[in-house]
Amino acid sequence: MVQTNKNKLVGQKNMKIILFGAGKKAIDFLEQCIFMDYLDIVMIIDNDELKWGTNLNEFVVCEPKSMQAQEFDKIVITTHYDEIKNQLIKEYNILPEKITRVEYLIVPSLVNAGTIQLNCSKNECYDINDLDARNITTTNALEEYFLFQDHRIINKWWHYFEIYHEFFQKYVNKPVKVLEIGVYKGGSLQMWKHYFGEQAFIVGIDIDATCKAYEEENIEICIGSQDDKAFLEKVSSEYGPFDIIIDDGSHAVNHQIASFEALYGLLGNAGVYLCEDTHTSYWKSFGGEYLGQKTFVEYAKTLIDELHNQHISDKEIPLKAQFRNQIKSIHFYDSVIVFEKRLSGQSFWSMKGN
Repeated sequence: MVQTNKNKLVGQKNMKIILFGAGKKAIDFLEQCIFMDYLDIVMIIDNDELKWGTNLNEFVVCEPKSMQAQEFDKIVITTHYDEIKNQLIKEYNILPEKITRVEYLIVPSLVNAGTIQLNCSKNECYDINDLDARNITTTNALEEYFLFQDHRIINKWWHYFEIYHEFFQKYVNKPVKVLEIGVYKGGSLQMWKHYFGEQAFIVGIDIDATCKAYEEENIEICIGSQDDKAFLEKVSSEYGPFDIIIDDGSHAVNHQIASFEALYGLLGNAGVYLCEDTHTSYWKSFGGEYLGQKTFVEYAKTLIDELHNQHISDKEIPLKAQFRNQIKSIHFYDSVIVFEKRLSGQSFWSMKGN
């Protein structure tokens, strides 16, 4: 290995890839991928004839059939994954295991995998689908379930499982009530049921009525919007109070704030409120912007003052009365904010000793 001028350890390029797609996502990949020192890009191909022969960075874009003369480890699809994967299999007889997504490339030394441990070379690039139980060590039941059990589709950043386990493990095998905003394909609801045990009762909220199909024993699905205060209050009244609330819904910053303001006060005492994918507070497409006052991240920062409300005069800073003495702690992580609720009184101090 050699040292770069950024003092970052770099391994030899060990994966030969063909990049499928020459649009914006491909440009973003070429310019931003931190794994580039581990990738040998053989060529870039695209279905758009108008792009054939044009340059993308230092590469010439080629037609798909030209890849048949190349040796490669993986074809990495940058856009329309399912559609192009089917095309590669049907038209060019490419084996499914030779096809992957940009998101599935991983270099162990450069990723935040939480407490998941990768037992392979730290400075080589892998397709995560090529790694199995022999290469991956899990430290909690959520990680093991997500990676190795049969379940419906679940999309999660790997470091989330460490955060979940840290705050949720105290409820395992207890009569816990969980509310998750955002059902998608129902996989995470199954994961919570498996993790918390037979005494758990799980409620999912989604605007898509087809999600009702994912109901099963101890899992209920309620159809409605996460920014509908009356709907959220009705769900809490019927099934709550909840011990855990997880916002994995639209990720729109105004929805995150609306859900929090409607539900936090209805959360059971000593409960946990977890909002994930808070990186959308920096994405304009979700209503976010850096230091934007209407984002959930900036909103959560203002609640830090609530932790110190007894030391602040209302004349100086107008605090949010509905949260007074109800926030035990706030934890900020990459893309996750966790609130621990506890009804608290006046803090006090004393002097003891000789």
